[in-house]
Amino acid sequence: MSSSHTETKISLDALRPPRVREDAHIGSHAAQDLVSSDGSGVDRRVFVDPEIYQLEQQKIFAKCWLYVGHESELPDRGSFLSTTMAEDPVFVVRDKEGQLRAFLNSCTHRGAKVCRADSGSANSFKCPYHGWTFNTEGALISVPRLGTVYGDCFDRHQHGLREVPNVDSFGGMIFASWDPAAPTLKEYLGDMTFYLELMLSRMEGGTEVVGGVHKWTIDVNWKIPAENFAGDHYHVPSTHGAGVDMGYRSPLSNDGYCIHTGNGHSIGTERGGAQKGDAVRTDYDGFLAEMRAQLVAKYGAAAEDFVPIGVGTIFPNMSFMDTARFRTFRVWHPRGPGKIEIHSWCVVDKALPDELKAATRQTYSLAFGPSGIFEQDDGDIWQSVQDSMKGYVGRQGRLNYEMGLGREMPTSERYGSAFPGSTSDMLMTEANQRAFYRHYASLMTDAKK
Repeated sequence: MSSSHTETKISLDALRPPRVREDAHIGSHAAQDLVSSDGSGVDRRVFVDPEIYQLEQQKIFAKCWLYVGHESELPDRGSFLSTTMAEDPVFVVRDKEGQLRAFLNSCTHRGAKVCRADSGSANSFKCPYHGWTFNTEGALISVPRLGTVYGDCFDRHQHGLREVPNVDSFGGMIFASWDPAAPTLKEYLGDMTFYLELMLSRMEGGTEVVGGVHKWTIDVNWKIPAENFAGDHYHVPSTHGAGVDMGYRSPLSNDGYCIHTGNGHSIGTERGGAQKGDAVRTDYDGFLAEMRAQLVAKYGAAAEDFVPIGVGTIFPNMSFMDTARFRTFRVWHPRGPGKIEIHSWCVVDKALPDELKAATRQTYSLAFGPSGIFEQDDGDIWQSVQDSMKGYVGRQGRLNYEMGLGREMPTSERYGSAFPGSTSDMLMTEANQRAFYRHYASLMTDAKK
């Protein structure tokens, strides 16, 4: 196969200071050739260059809908949680009317965080620096010694917290976007909503988070785990070979699906559902068998392939894994070109009995908790990828995403008209990664600020 590519050019002009920095590995060009038009070649600098990273904050994380939490974490008025949208600290809260709102976690006086806890319940948020206090609607409600130190001209109404203009939820998943002109959340998710519903609404009452959120950091660019969860099944036999040998999961065949649905979103798993044939089984399998039967009755025999739904990524940095034993959500929060903070949740069907919820949580912790068997495998490999691109030579050239080129078709042709998106005729393909990087390039080259 030819290694030549038509290049998508990502402009770095927006980030260059008046005196352009001369840099040996970037040069002083106004544009850089970073992603091939079909997504099958990605320049290594995309994962290490500070200027590209800063452009991502503007073009991607300030524009896209980002996952910020689950509705079950905010059950009552005044419930809140702290998180970030890329590197911007925010907190999400239910106001006095029960509406979900999100605010930049920064006092409008001198910038200190006003919400200091990871989660909880509060009627107001008091800045620890100078005591300015804000309510759950973001309004400034108290300024110490207001009349004495500011006088009559100070207008509290002009100093409320900066609110994230878009907050919405789908199937219990809460997303937010800084872009006032952003499409609606359902428009952004697009055809991915079909597959999310198969995962989130298969039992009455939907889903809930159990056990809180795990947080840890690793030294890797955010795109590497995001594209892995988009559908990299090729790595399983080698990266996770020890887990397979231990019988913790069955060997992976090449029989399955990888589907991308537009806007960079993707899912993929073995035929018949993720890890359906694993040697380690739980009572959860009985619930999943019932769900498969219901889907088959609704959509036809092809629907049996889609429970559990498998792995997936909602662009840019929210991923999930739905297997025959557990479900996890995770966000790859960027903390620089070569570092992320991982937030990971165990998510269960709300209608499950308590003992099965506990068993599911334990299985999740053993596999994909911070010290989980497979989590450790992935983290070690991802960091070695990042390490290899730190040097002058290592950041030259492209990473290869050519696997499965030319083997895609509309998902409806393979599974029937009910199933949207584009799929490949085999499990081990890089079609989803190519879709991820094509969308990435389209956002990075968008001329709109």
